[in-house]
Amino acid sequence: MSSAVIGLIILGICIVLFVTNWIPSTATAVLGCLLMVLAGVSKFSSAFSGFSNSVVVLVFCMLTVGMAMQHSGLAYTIGSFILRFAKRERVFVVVSIVVSALLSMFLANMAVIAMFLAIMNSVVESSDDMRMKNICLPICMGSMFGGVCTLVGSTPQMMVQSIMEEYTGFTYKMFDYMPVGLILTGIFILYYLFVGYPLSRKLFEQSGEDETDKAKLEALAKKAYLKKGNKKDKIIVLCVLIIMIVLFVTEIVTNTVTSLIAMFLLIFFRQLDEKAVFRDMDWGVLIRLAGCLGLAAALADCKSGELIAETFISIAGSIMTPRLLLAMVVVLTMVISNFISNSTAIFIVLPSILSIATQLGYSPLALGIASCYAANLCFATPLANAQTGVTMIAGYKFGDYIKYNGLLEVIIAISVVMIVPLFFPL
Repeated sequence: MSSAVIGLIILGICIVLFVTNWIPSTATAVLGCLLMVLAGVSKFSSAFSGFSNSVVVLVFCMLTVGMAMQHSGLAYTIGSFILRFAKRERVFVVVSIVVSALLSMFLANMAVIAMFLAIMNSVVESSDDMRMKNICLPICMGSMFGGVCTLVGSTPQMMVQSIMEEYTGFTYKMFDYMPVGLILTGIFILYYLFVGYPLSRKLFEQSGEDETDKAKLEALAKKAYLKKGNKKDKIIVLCVLIIMIVLFVTEIVTNTVTSLIAMFLLIFFRQLDEKAVFRDMDWGVLIRLAGCLGLAAALADCKSGELIAETFISIAGSIMTPRLLLAMVVVLTMVISNFISNSTAIFIVLPSILSIATQLGYSPLALGIASCYAANLCFATPLANAQTGVTMIAGYKFGDYIKYNGLLEVIIAISVVMIVPLFFPL
C-alpha cells in the first residue's frame, strides 16, 4: 500500500473522529500526527512540526495582547464610549456590529463577545425597548466578520497561512484580508437592516418568551467586568497596540516578531501576569492548531493531496473551471464548518483543493483566502464555532440559527465566489 493511500486512511480516521467528537478534537489532531509517524509515512520532525510553527507563536502572542486589552479595561472603555450614543435597538445593534468588528480585527473574538455580552446584559436590564434575542446573535456575528479582516483576526487565517506556505510557498500579508472582509461586513450590515432585524422581530418577539440563561449571561458579564483597570494601564496598552499595528502595516519585521514585541512590551510594563496568562490561555485552540498544521505537513510528505488531485482531475478535469473550483472550496468548507471546528474544516478541504489547482495551473491565492472567509462566516448552526455557540445563552433554539442565518450564508457564499477574484485573480 502506498504512503499516499495510508495517509488518506489516517486522514479519514481523523475526519470521523472530528465529526463524531468521540475523543476531543484536540486529542484527534495530535493522534493524527502520531499515526502518521507510526505508519512510517512521515518523519516525526515533519508530523509534529506544527508545535514549532511560527503561526502557533503568533496566535499565542495575539491572545495575550487580547488579554491585556481585556484586563486593563481598554476594550470595555472603547466599546462603552461608542455605544453610549446608541439608544434605539436597531441603531444599537448596527453600532455594536461595527465596534465589535473593529475590535475583533486584533482581539480574540471570544474576548470581544464576552465584553459585549456584559454590555448587552446591562442595556437589556435597563431598557424596556431591547430584548436579548433581538440583539445578541447579530452583535456576536459582527465580531466574526471583523475577525476575517486581518491576518491575525482569528485562528483559521493561521491554518490557511501555514497550509499555503507548505503546499504553494505563498503567504498572505497582514491586511490582504481587509478589502473583501470589509465588503462582506458591509453586506452583513445591510442584511441585518433590511432582513435580519425584521426577521428577528418576527421570529423572537411574537413568541413572547424570555428564555435567556441568566446565570450563564451574568457569569460572562462578571468575567468581562472583572478588571476595568486604571487610566495609566489603558494608556500603556493602547500605546503598545498602536506600535503593534504600525509594525504590522510597515512590515519592518515579520508578523510573528511583531506579536512577540507587543507581548514583551506588555510584560515589561506589567500589563501581563504570567499566572493569569497560563490560567486564561485557550490551550485547546493552540494544541489543535499545532496538531492540524503538523498533520497537514505529514499529508504533504506522503503526497496524499496529489493522489486526491489526480483522481479528481481524471474524473472532472475536463469540466473544471477556476470559478467552479473556487465555488467548490467555499461550499465544502462552509458546509463542514457548520458542524466542526472551522480550522479543522480548512485542514480537511484546502490541501486537496490546492493540489488540484496546482495541477490545473490555477492561482492558489484566491482559493486559500476564500476558504478562510467560508470557514469563519458560518452560523447556520450553533455547532459552527464557539462564537455562535455561546449565543445560545440568549435562549435561541437550534432551528433559530437556520431560520435567521440560512439565507445570509447563501448570500455570503455567493459574495465570496464573486468578490474574491476581483482582488485575487484566478
